[in-house]
Amino acid sequence: ASALQDGLDIRGYLHWSLLDNYEWGSFRPTFGLIGVDRETFERTPKPSLAWLGDLAQRGIIPAA
Repeated sequence: ASALQDGLDIRGYLHWSLLDNYEWGSFRPTFGLIGVDRETFERTPKPSLAWLGDLAQRGIIPAA
């Protein structure tokens, strides 16, 4: 929020990655918006997915 208050032109955001994945020889760290169980491949939305969805719907960056 302070970036906007400082007048920075913020036009977008790119999150890496949608799903937890295998990268750099490991399944760790997990940083996807959706967790993946490596045994069952079940996918579970993380709180960050809801946060990003809310941000997209509102179009407003919340204050820190």
